[in-house]
Amino acid sequence: MIANRREGELEMRIKWIVTDMDGTLLNSRNEISDRTRKALMDCQKKGIRLILASGRSYARLMPYVKELQLEEYGGSLIEINGLALNRLREKKRQVFAQLEQEDIDRLFPILEECRAEIQGYEDDAIYFWIPEWQLPLKEQERKEKGYPPDHPLVAGPWSWVTDNVHNYSKIQRIYSREELPHRLNKLNCTSDSEHMKKVYRELISRLAGQYEFVRTCPRLVEICPAGITKGKTLRRYMKMEGVAPEEVMVFGDGENDVDMFSSVKYSIAMGNAEDYVKESASYVTETNNEDGLVAALEKYRVI
Repeated sequence: MIANRREGELEMRIKWIVTDMDGTLLNSRNEISDRTRKALMDCQKKGIRLILASGRSYARLMPYVKELQLEEYGGSLIEINGLALNRLREKKRQVFAQLEQEDIDRLFPILEECRAEIQGYEDDAIYFWIPEWQLPLKEQERKEKGYPPDHPLVAGPWSWVTDNVHNYSKIQRIYSREELPHRLNKLNCTSDSEHMKKVYRELISRLAGQYEFVRTCPRLVEICPAGITKGKTLRRYMKMEGVAPEEVMVFGDGENDVDMFSSVKYSIAMGNAEDYVKESASYVTETNNEDGLVAALEKYRVI
């Protein structure tokens, strides 16, 4: 009974819930389940701040901001793997760093050599370069998914082609780095999982310490400026607000979530996470398709 009472005390101590999006808050249909939505709304009504921490920019997070009423309840966003902090109620967005022209000129040729798809991101635009060998795979998947013939062939984190048409105001295929803007939030490269293992090793061997390389899922490597991580931005925000590690609960499933785990006392890995992510967490919950976030909140009696 004593142990149960101590777990129950978490209800009074937890001030922030920080959650990753893909593979964590969202199920495999890219949705927040009814049960998870209700649980998070209940937490916000009790005064707990909800923070979405994602590789996405605010443009792709805003539908979920509205769904969860984050602006009304004082929620925040840690965007683009920590590149930006967005305090929604105050309408204050801080951008800490970006990839500059010299970074793009250095990275793009190396990524071309790796023969994986290259994606360059602005807040509301995506530019993508495709190696020739991927085209038949993409065209076949576009057909199988029933997308129209002019649907962009840009890949998603889990597939050769995804539906980003409504998430970005601009989606442009490029054929050289000269077509990219002079400044980007991040570069991604994507291919099948075995290929991406080799790409990741190549990038680390050639550019370790110069940039942040994270495998957010088996098919994807995201590249941000050095020193930009979700964990670093979370720690910065906690210091700004005077929030202690034992007052924060973090949920995640990817490599870019591990740095956040080390910043707080209560780190929750999803059941669908890779083993190395689970090993870094203080607790492993159910999968994102089994309302794992809710299961952990109930275990710790936050709800």
